[in-house]
Amino acid sequence: MVRLITLILILFAAISGFSMYKINDIGFLSVGIGDYKLETNLMIAGSVLIAGIFALLLLLKVFTLLHKITVFFGAQRKTRLLEKARTALSHGLIELAEGRFAEAEKLLLKQVKYSDNTLLTYLSAARAAQQQGAHDRRDDYLRKAHEATPTAEIAIGLTKAELQLAHEQYEQALANLTHLYELSPKHAYIIKLLLKTYHHLADWKKLLNLLGDVKRQKLLSEDKIFDLELDIWHGLLDEQAHGNDLHSLNAVWNQMPEYLKTKANLVEYYAHLLLDFNADNKAEQVLRHFLNSNWSESAVVLYSELDVVIDLQQLDQVETWLKEHQHNAHLLLAMGKLCLNKKLWGKARHYLEASLSIHAMPETYLKLAQLLESHMDDAKQAQIYYRQGLECLTGARHHEAVTIVTPLYSDEKPTLKIVHSE
Repeated sequence: MVRLITLILILFAAISGFSMYKINDIGFLSVGIGDYKLETNLMIAGSVLIAGIFALLLLLKVFTLLHKITVFFGAQRKTRLLEKARTALSHGLIELAEGRFAEAEKLLLKQVKYSDNTLLTYLSAARAAQQQGAHDRRDDYLRKAHEATPTAEIAIGLTKAELQLAHEQYEQALANLTHLYELSPKHAYIIKLLLKTYHHLADWKKLLNLLGDVKRQKLLSEDKIFDLELDIWHGLLDEQAHGNDLHSLNAVWNQMPEYLKTKANLVEYYAHLLLDFNADNKAEQVLRHFLNSNWSESAVVLYSELDVVIDLQQLDQVETWLKEHQHNAHLLLAMGKLCLNKKLWGKARHYLEASLSIHAMPETYLKLAQLLESHMDDAKQAQIYYRQGLECLTGARHHEAVTIVTPLYSDEKPTLKIVHSE
């Protein structure tokens, strides 16, 4: 562009000069400013003007060159500083990974104002400060990270939540994660951290609400989801039990998915809670319903500890379990106690002695002795059972044992006898 203007001016001057020369008239120029007056011919005025323009263009060229030189050296300096900042970041991350947190923090911040990755620098410095227990500095670095890169709110918020959880600041982490969840409700990592936070805070209702997101996005394996469900419902039951509200406890159980009611540990825990409320009949109903289609030794043991009255139809239902579990001492004890409560003395003795023949337990001896003493006029044998029960309870070696000499399920009732040993 400058060259074009220069060419046009030269051309214009040459044509004008040649024209004036041909007509033998070099023109006249008079300029007055106040009392001052300048007079000259056009040839000189044109020469001065052209010289001035050339001087101006030359000055412009010099300034442009100086600017380029300044920019060049400025860029060189910026490159050096940027390289120093990158080196400081790299060394700082190494120190952080190796556990030298104070050194890492110093290195990371050394050239931070020249860094092209301010976000990573401040986030790493926050982690270093966290490891030193400097939570105020940690929060300050996170604030600066947000100021430097406001578009990275989720990344900064997640880092803050991780650090808060690591320091067991669950309430602060929950407030932070709740805000992030509102910003991005489908963010997988936010949901996982919320799960962890709710679990630590034992907020089972919130966990249950979040469970739908976990299942829809398949954030956990099926086994882990199932374990989480067990924890949630276990926690909900426990929450109502501590609230001393039997109605709410039963309401939670009724809301529970049916497939979870087939899990022995959950069923047994609910039954234990019912027993704490003295709701023994409800516990019996729950355990009987479970054992009708599922079998758990621990559930049978718990069932044998109940002391309730059930109707004959329910008793017949329990007796059907013996078809596959006739050698289960706890089941036989439970049957004996149920028969005692129904005043079926003969059947009660039959089941209790059968239980003793398989596995001697103090409670079985006691129930059998009480039965013989109070309802069957056999005080002598009752005393033997009392003594054997006491020996069993204290771990002493007893001298008599009960043995079944015929199978439990046969056309005739099993014959039981006392076997004396030396």
